[in-house]
Amino acid sequence: MTAAHVHGREGCLDLLERLSEYLDGDLDPSVRAAIEGHFSDCEPCVAFLRSLRNTVAHVGELPRPSLPEDLRRACLETYERRCREG
Repeated sequence: MTAAHVHGREGCLDLLERLSEYLDGDLDPSVRAAIEGHFSDCEPCVAFLRSLRNTVAHVGELPRPSLPEDLRRACLETYERRCREG
């Protein structure tokens, strides 16, 4: 970390606002490069990214709960009705 960078200030907050887009690969290459530059200078943000990636991976491994049949049916009926009303 350079002397000019202090973790938790504006650069870190800007990064957090774009982190989901960064992980999804939905950023303009120049913005992505700026974020990666930030990571090269901010170990706490790198640690947060690592933790977030681990969390996403673990949540993705959880079994999906099934909805009770009556709730599933009610959701589908509501969706179909709103599509018709359009």
